[in-house]
Amino acid sequence: MGELDRRTFIIGGAGLAGAGALLAACSGEDAGPAPTTTTTTTPAPLATPLLLPTGPDGIGFPSPYVHGREHRVAYVLNDGNDIMRRTAPASIQLEILDDAGAVIAGGTSIRRDVGVPTPYYSVFFTPPAAGLYRAVFTNDDGSSEREFLVIEPGETSIPQPGDPLPAVPTATLADAQAVDPICTRLDPCPFHETDLVAALDSGDKPTVLSIATPGFCQTAICGPVIDLLIDAAATRDDLHVIHAEVYVDPHNDEGILNGGVGQLTDIVGAYALPYEPVLFVAGADGIIRRRLDAIYDGSELEEALALV
Repeated sequence: MGELDRRTFIIGGAGLAGAGALLAACSGEDAGPAPTTTTTTTPAPLATPLLLPTGPDGIGFPSPYVHGREHRVAYVLNDGNDIMRRTAPASIQLEILDDAGAVIAGGTSIRRDVGVPTPYYSVFFTPPAAGLYRAVFTNDDGSSEREFLVIEPGETSIPQPGDPLPAVPTATLADAQAVDPICTRLDPCPFHETDLVAALDSGDKPTVLSIATPGFCQTAICGPVIDLLIDAAATRDDLHVIHAEVYVDPHNDEGILNGGVGQLTDIVGAYALPYEPVLFVAGADGIIRRRLDAIYDGSELEEALALV
């Protein structure tokens, strides 16, 4: 994938509207609806994607969605001024439609916000073929939709559910592999005892891999999801839990702290990731059971861990 600047990497997986949504996740409380006057009405809420494949043509490549595999689309609601946080409803109607307009997944999607500052809604689907699909949000005021692309297997290097989790060396306390720091969380995370290659080679436990940069995330998500993983892992001694940072050395002369590009860690390049955070949950056989992209809360994390 090559080196990407910090902003491109963090929001690179988001759609044009989604990029704004991700950056807006760093803002404070709701701006609230626009004041109503005799000539101005409050805009109807719109569903804004947190993750869609994009490129110069607005659809672009590589897409993280491959037909025949289970995938997930995550949305936030925007009231026309800002992301709805305190006022986000308990549930919405969110459906996935194929190019012919047939509903293939979705329905009522509940608000997800356990341990994260931005409420969101998600839907899982398994696309039956490659092509254009639509995620459609509907409420009493109408509907909004976003198109996204589903591609053929082999057209992306991003590991998919059902694939073996690629064995790539990760930084540990014993071997930092030039990654400094190996965890940018203020209080370093405890997931650097075992290298990913060793964990997968052992075959004795399922493996959970989190790729995130808590210290440099622009979305107010990367830090909280590591905290959520720390809490969840405390009750699961039957897992290999591994964290991998995004940047090799953010402090050097070319690092992002000094206005440089920042060298990406080997696993980011090997997995061809244009976004973070991302969580992979693989069984003891190394096969990916679930992938959570861009945002996930404590409830979706627990559901993913329950699969192994």
